[in-house]
Amino acid sequence: MEPPIAEAYTKAGGEAKLGAPSGQPEKVGDGTVQAFAKGTIFSSPSTGAHLVQGEILKVYTAQGGAGGALGFPTADEEETAGGPDVAKGGWIGEFQKGTITWLNQGDGTFKETVTQK
Repeated sequence: MEPPIAEAYTKAGGEAKLGAPSGQPEKVGDGTVQAFAKGTIFSSPSTGAHLVQGEILKVYTAQGGAGGALGFPTADEEETAGGPDVAKGGWIGEFQKGTITWLNQGDGTFKETVTQK
């Protein structure tokens, strides 16, 4: 594992939280993508190494991932204020060229929003 990805993996909880690597690292542009059983770490010299997982990862992958319109993540995915159990709570992922949110619509259903910068 490349050092930035190894550091992010350890910070995220390592194998206990993310599981083992599920394949070989993949080069994307000037960066590297390493998939794990429960998430993926994306690393580039300009953005650092960041974890994306769950529904944000599904939406990000559908948008083309690191090689797509959003570019590499610029921060780890985060829970929004109040968390997923409150209306408009959920998760947010920040990327070089946009943002993905996965928010509770107030009735227990969730909706993703992709915003380009």
